[in-house]
Amino acid sequence: MNRERSRGKNPWRCSHRYPLRRRRQSNPGRSRRSTVDPEDPEQDPDDGNAPPSDDVEDDDEAGPVVTTTHRWFDYPLPVPRMLRETLEMLHYDQFWITYVGTRYRHPVLHDDWDMTVEISIPDEFGSRRNIHVRHAPTRHNSHEAAISDAAREALTTLCHAHREDMAITSRRYYPCRLVERLDAWIANPGAEQNPRLESTIEYLATLNTDYNAALDELDMVRYENRKLRAWVAHGVEPAEEEPVEDPADAPRRKKARYNDLEARTYIRHHED
Repeated sequence: MNRERSRGKNPWRCSHRYPLRRRRQSNPGRSRRSTVDPEDPEQDPDDGNAPPSDDVEDDDEAGPVVTTTHRWFDYPLPVPRMLRETLEMLHYDQFWITYVGTRYRHPVLHDDWDMTVEISIPDEFGSRRNIHVRHAPTRHNSHEAAISDAAREALTTLCHAHREDMAITSRRYYPCRLVERLDAWIANPGAEQNPRLESTIEYLATLNTDYNAALDELDMVRYENRKLRAWVAHGVEPAEEEPVEDPADAPRRKKARYNDLEARTYIRHHED
């Protein structure tokens, strides 16, 4: 399939032919991550398996890893839906939610996705400006999981920024966190005298603490795995990865050990 035929009919389908295709044919046992057939222009683009657009960042030389960038505008998953509904409740005018994913494709291994969510609004110059940018805490094998994680990070910090606006809504029970902090908090439901709600909030706080710790451990394991793969392939210690340059107002969440007090989710009154 040439490059011209892959464009036009379906703007949601990735138009770049990866240089590792020849290697994949020599390994028929490897299953493909995506169910979208690049040769089928009639396949449904809204099934969540293909991005609406992508920007290729790699060259045409075959190598062990191929890197591409993909973009989605909103996404039909529970956490992205909650993020969109929260922005609507806050009356943001003409906002866009853009998920920008970097895909690392390996010849024989699972893909890695690094995801960022950008929330933008129109500016006075007729363009758009980002008002909120957050990153998924770790890479994931699927873009769906990476999108959900990035949306959760955005929702958590957005809820803290607008905690006063949410004080009289049910969204005050969403976990909230300052961008530069590790600890999160949830509003205390004691005033409502609802034992079921109190138990649910307590469980949610514990679950949020455990989930954040699990993501940090997963990120460490993925990093060590990349180092081991490089050692096995080349017999040398791999070079350190260059740090990702994040905007000053959108730093990545720091890492912490599981039982660190500063990394827990607490229950407290929204006035605190």
